[in-house]
Amino acid sequence: MRFRFFEQHARAYPVRLMCRVLQVSSSGYYAWRSRPESQRALANRGLLQDVRRLRG
Repeated sequence: MRFRFFEQHARAYPVRLMCRVLQVSSSGYYAWRSRPESQRALANRGLLQDVRRLRG
């Protein structure tokens, strides 16, 4: 969750600054970025698309 915040605000704030303020390692952020999306996240995204389609 917190790393998604980094992605959303990377244009406004440097990643290293956000890491320092939120007390996380920048290496953790970059490792998260390079990891493939989990099976659960893929399934959740598919479900969300189905719900949006059904709602019209």
